[in-house]
Amino acid sequence: MLYIFLKLLYKGGLWFFFRKLEVRHAHLVPDNGPLLVVSNHPNTFMDPIVIAAQLKQPVFFIAKSTVFGSTFQNWMLRQMHLIAIHRKEDNPNATISNDEAFAASFKALDQRKTLLIFPEGNSFNQRRLRKLKTGTARIALGAAATTAQEVKILPVGLNYSAPTRFRSDVFVNVGKPISVSDYLNAYHLDGPAAVLALTEEIRTRLEKLIIHTPTDEEDELARQVEAIYRDRLAPTVPVGALPHEQDFIVTKGIIKSIAHFSQAEPNRIATIKQELNNYTKQLQRLGIQDPVLSKESHDVMKQSIIGLLYIVVGFPLYLFGLVHNYIPYIVPSKVAHTVTKEEEWIAPIMLTAGIFTFPICYGLELWLAHGWLNIDGLELLLYFLSLPLSGFFTLHYWNTLQHTQSHWLLLRLFYSRQNIVEKLRSQRQHIINLLEKAQQDYLQKVS
Repeated sequence: MLYIFLKLLYKGGLWFFFRKLEVRHAHLVPDNGPLLVVSNHPNTFMDPIVIAAQLKQPVFFIAKSTVFGSTFQNWMLRQMHLIAIHRKEDNPNATISNDEAFAASFKALDQRKTLLIFPEGNSFNQRRLRKLKTGTARIALGAAATTAQEVKILPVGLNYSAPTRFRSDVFVNVGKPISVSDYLNAYHLDGPAAVLALTEEIRTRLEKLIIHTPTDEEDELARQVEAIYRDRLAPTVPVGALPHEQDFIVTKGIIKSIAHFSQAEPNRIATIKQELNNYTKQLQRLGIQDPVLSKESHDVMKQSIIGLLYIVVGFPLYLFGLVHNYIPYIVPSKVAHTVTKEEEWIAPIMLTAGIFTFPICYGLELWLAHGWLNIDGLELLLYFLSLPLSGFFTLHYWNTLQHTQSHWLLLRLFYSRQNIVEKLRSQRQHIINLLEKAQQDYLQKVS
């Protein structure tokens, strides 16, 4: 009962927290077990919430033993479907035994249940898959060897646009299930070798479902290329792809090409990296965004005027939304940054806090409107609907204000220091030419 209540609560919270939550290949998700769902782990507690919300059946979570504690706490966590597993890094001096956790996992799978496990073991806010632990494969093969039912492993890739930011996006990429029975014969002949082989298969599948950059340096280069060149690669994406699926495909292509030239032509990569770093630093120094610089001057002027009109006309609604939503918006952020300094925990703490602050604040505002202003019936309902809608408008208004400021700054530079703008645009075009040539050469070599 507690699990069902929390799932409904957090599912509603996800709709409010994320601007977009897109799922690719949702039809590949089995409706029942025995099933092991495996995923990358970039966003701590947010990851199981996002995945469990996509599954019809109840999910049991393999969690590190350090989250367990008192008798009451253990009871609560078990009601939430958590199964404790011990890790050497949590207690290096202790003798580790996971017999109880493995037995509970085998029993759950034998009962056709669904388990969720993050084989990386720890959560890090990085666009890469770290080394996988073998526990997932050991559980899957052990369960398959003791039950007559077909055990499957479902790989799921989580791709966040901005893991720590409210109203960001998440792209859930579901892969084709792995049949554990394909490894059973090898498991009976050589158990450790089969475990390693299945772990490698899981790693290969997951890497295809996420943005995987081997190093921070390559990730930074990929982000810079995305910022300046993504729109030019959009036509290469298959027609009918979801918006974030398009971005995913483009980014994967960029990373593959970077990996290719890093090996084949490192000097070329070094040149592109240096040009992008110089260009990015100049934009940051001037406070200009690349998408604004790419536009023609008359388009910048047009959008600046439209943005200014929007800001003037929308200010009363912005003020209404700010007054009614500032506290429920700001409190989760303050709580998250007070409770933790680890960015992987920011988003899930904000989500959890927001589940309480928004209903409490909205409820108090409705009570005040009804008691003090005598608003009732349809008017009270309309007032209630205006609260979240005005909150979304306030965020959109603030983003528009920032974009408009960037437009006006560019116009001021264009008319006062036109040579700087022209130099930046020439520099930008030079980088695009380098990327165009690299793309042509890459396509010729891989075709």
